[in-house]
Amino acid sequence: MRITDLLNVKVKHKVYGIGIITEASDNHLTIKFLAKESKFIYPDAFEQFIEAEDASVQAEIMEEVNNKKLATKVQQQAAEEARKTEEERRITEGQTVPVKRNRKRIEDGFGPDYNVRHLARQPILTYQQVEEQFGIKIAGFGRGINRTSSTVVLISSVDRKKAGFVYHDHWTSDGDYMYSGEGKTGDQQMTIGNRAIVDAERDGKIIHLFVKLSPQEYYYQGVFSLVNYTYEDDKDESGNVRKEYKFRLRKQHLEE
Repeated sequence: MRITDLLNVKVKHKVYGIGIITEASDNHLTIKFLAKESKFIYPDAFEQFIEAEDASVQAEIMEEVNNKKLATKVQQQAAEEARKTEEERRITEGQTVPVKRNRKRIEDGFGPDYNVRHLARQPILTYQQVEEQFGIKIAGFGRGINRTSSTVVLISSVDRKKAGFVYHDHWTSDGDYMYSGEGKTGDQQMTIGNRAIVDAERDGKIIHLFVKLSPQEYYYQGVFSLVNYTYEDDKDESGNVRKEYKFRLRKQHLEE
């Protein structure tokens, strides 16, 4: 599908509702919603944020998304095979094979208790894109509980150095996400933000989760629901023992 074929196509956004594509060029779409106008990356946005009202159009776009993923995978595999072939050739010819320097990986710095294997690696947004696409203002340098009329958007900042970080968010071994309540000093209270997580299902609100590694790296994890929560001992930002809320969140899959 040519991107220009999407002009005037109706779409539905998880936050802004129904909109119409008014511009389509250079892998970017401009969509006019009732409340605002926003730009999205094509076709990536259709995988997580927007959906064509016409099911056949959505299916065609998703086929393009999957083909793009497959092409990227094939390209990566071909590059890896070429690298291995070159190394084997050099070994056969008696040449010195240069020591491979590992590029910085997302896993670097995480302890085994974080269970980083469950982290979704795509899509990655900047904080500006998160604010634009979810209609929020990110507080607290990127970590916080952000409320809108229809959503609760959770930003989980992660400290891979473990240098006395006040929050203790992590994945469980079976793929749930443990999200620490808000409040940096002293016993946490059932604030408006913490209450928003507890009451999300009752209020008919969708919980979105991002894991933030830097201002340019907000990893969208999907839609979650609250399984349960506890109120237990942990340390605040001063190292003092305090009571902290632990919210256990579970990802909601489309097939559910």
